[in-house]
Amino acid sequence: MQRFATRLMLSLLIVVATVASALAGSATETLSASVDRIIGLLADPAYKTPNTRPEMRVKLIATIGEIFDMKELSRRALGQEWNKFSPEQQERFVTAFGRLLENTYLDKIESYTDEKVQYLKEQDLGSDKAEVATKVVGKGKEIPISYRLVDRSGWKVYDVVIEGVSLVQNYRSQFGQILMNESPDTLISKISGKNS
Repeated sequence: MQRFATRLMLSLLIVVATVASALAGSATETLSASVDRIIGLLADPAYKTPNTRPEMRVKLIATIGEIFDMKELSRRALGQEWNKFSPEQQERFVTAFGRLLENTYLDKIESYTDEKVQYLKEQDLGSDKAEVATKVVGKGKEIPISYRLVDRSGWKVYDVVIEGVSLVQNYRSQFGQILMNESPDTLISKISGKNS
């Protein structure tokens, strides 16, 4: 009887795990759903109206934030230097870096005008990671953009590769040069200064 109960529990766990995995969806499905929500917000007439635009912008930032794993992105942007930051410095860095990315890329996102996003292929990178290759088509141009995602109870983006250039690698190079001569606090202050 005990063996039967054990087998039943194991069977139930396998079923639950399979259903949870199916519900989570692929990296491409998760990314596509987030991109659709972002495009929906940008296409909303309320985004074009001065009175409602600030509120819509807050929604847009929140929606973008839902698909990105800012801690993982920040950790990778610092590389080995991440471990030299105290937990409190890491937290401040994640906040400052997130704001820097928001200030740098939000205008580009808001300049969207009916371009189409094509999802080309999904590649398994192992260790619960995947890369989704996409192409943005419009205005006579095609821009290849790949998203690298990690599955942490749901797919989250930790790097974006635009026309072959990795966001993480680009910032890692910049931050590494600063940290050769400066402290973590100085780097955080410099990023915060750019934000203001």
